[in-house]
Amino acid sequence: MNPYFSTLSALSALLMTGCTSMESLYSYLGQDERVSARTPGVAVTRTLPSRLESLSFFSSTRFAASQAEPCARKLIQTPAQEPGHIRYVGTDVLNAQGIIEAEKKELGILPSQYRIRFQLAELGQQNGTTYGFSQIRVARKDALGLNNHDFTPIAPTGQTTQQVYRELQQLYQQLDACMAG
Repeated sequence: MNPYFSTLSALSALLMTGCTSMESLYSYLGQDERVSARTPGVAVTRTLPSRLESLSFFSSTRFAASQAEPCARKLIQTPAQEPGHIRYVGTDVLNAQGIIEAEKKELGILPSQYRIRFQLAELGQQNGTTYGFSQIRVARKDALGLNNHDFTPIAPTGQTTQQVYRELQQLYQQLDACMAG
């Protein structure tokens, strides 16, 4: 049997059922998953099923409270039910709650919107700043309604985890560049 026909048949069957997640389609296609519990800065719960607990990134940029707060206000959306998303700014720490939005195409064709909710702690260290994201949850909506869901915890590996990691890494880089001036 032709391997392309086999793959096409399996994908068609999975899409028609409507009860599968896009994660299983990606693993079926053999996509490599780069983010895992072994990735530096990634923390995973010990409970079963395990979940992504937090992500942290380090920069040599010195923490500056005078820059950190305006940068966070500019780059992080406020959750609708939380009008004041900056919880605390001290001489060496900022705590904020936020949401960012991202778009991607599932299987290269199906447009999906992601909303990533998180708690951010920026902590000034002697040699730089640590950006820690915790309480990470993701909501998803696609054009066909195959895998829509409200905010849920994230598995430690998979396409969603990879997407969330990339988006929060990009946010960290933007926050860091803004704080650096």
